[in-house]
Amino acid sequence: MTPTVRRIGTCTEPATVLIEGRSQDDGGLAYGPLETQVYACDEHARTARTEWVVPPLTPFTAIAEPVAGRRCGDVVDAD
Repeated sequence: MTPTVRRIGTCTEPATVLIEGRSQDDGGLAYGPLETQVYACDEHARTARTEWVVPPLTPFTAIAEPVAGRRCGDVVDAD
């Protein structure tokens, strides 16, 4: 099944960073299940972490290298 991609912002630069938005964990771990994936360029990576992934989700930078086929502002929510 192909994931549904929605857009945040207007930048269309190639994504270089993947920010995972994870829910709070009740079992004492630092984070819980993956809720969303937000892709950003280097310029918007900080904005993605502080404005695009919002509480109660916790942002985690998953990778910092070119992300094939994704653009800055692409968002994929977990099913």
